[in-house]
Amino acid sequence: MDEETRQHYLKAGKVVQEARKIAREQAEPGKNLKEIAETVEQHVRDEGLKPAFPVNTSINDEAAHYTPSTDEERILEEHDVLKIDIGAQSNGFIADTALTVNPSGKHQELIEAVEDVLQKALEYVEPGVTIGEFGAYVQEQVPEDYEPVMNLTGHYLDQHTQHAGVSIPNVENGSNHKFKEGDAVAIEPFITEGSGKVVHGKPGNIYMLESERNVRGRTERKLLRNIKKFKGLPFTTRWISNYGGREKMAMRKLVQNGVVKSYDVLKDSQEGLVAQAEHTVLVGVDDGNNIITTKN
Repeated sequence: MDEETRQHYLKAGKVVQEARKIAREQAEPGKNLKEIAETVEQHVRDEGLKPAFPVNTSINDEAAHYTPSTDEERILEEHDVLKIDIGAQSNGFIADTALTVNPSGKHQELIEAVEDVLQKALEYVEPGVTIGEFGAYVQEQVPEDYEPVMNLTGHYLDQHTQHAGVSIPNVENGSNHKFKEGDAVAIEPFITEGSGKVVHGKPGNIYMLESERNVRGRTERKLLRNIKKFKGLPFTTRWISNYGGREKMAMRKLVQNGVVKSYDVLKDSQEGLVAQAEHTVLVGVDDGNNIITTKN
């Protein structure tokens, strides 16, 4: 990893560190999920960067991929378990982090458990460790009262690419791929009181450009021009100005034709509560030591 790239990762990480604090402060009972997400996203913009993806505000058995709509009505309830997934990018280099909050404190044990798993996982990552070894180790750290989510993973990061080819499971998968010096990775355990498997729920409000093929309709062409501004990173309709009925129809056509990918909300198959914790790691870049960009 060259020094310029490293500095971009560090810059994004510093902004995300503060965004985590703001997210925690915003997560109050009675607050609309849109207000939480947009306050965090605006902080990233105010610091001169761009969100790497829409802030996720997934609640209870929802594990991932819920971001509020423009006309969002959901509010945070006292006993909700809210996952807040945050990303910032500097010249396309991403800092990716997540935290889980529960205003009432009723589910604090679950939250502390996933945070402990993350901390142990961060200490285990080093050049030469295989993905399979890592997953087996993380799986062993999950307390007996919970299950690791087997089909949600951490991932490698690259410029303008949130999921850069190699997944990092939190269970043993036999992979011989080794972490190496200079890797940028998001370490991301999920644990649940449910099945340990997520399934697809309702369509969400997160999208990503999949193909730049030509489209025919005038509204589709205009919408696609706006989508290309996100440079292949995930986006939400909240970020598209004047998004009305015609644009909604155009988006459906772009999804149907494989131009844009739509992300469904992911939920525990047994409706168990899910907790998530995540930090971004630059492996071995500090004289052989890791830098956790999103942790202060």
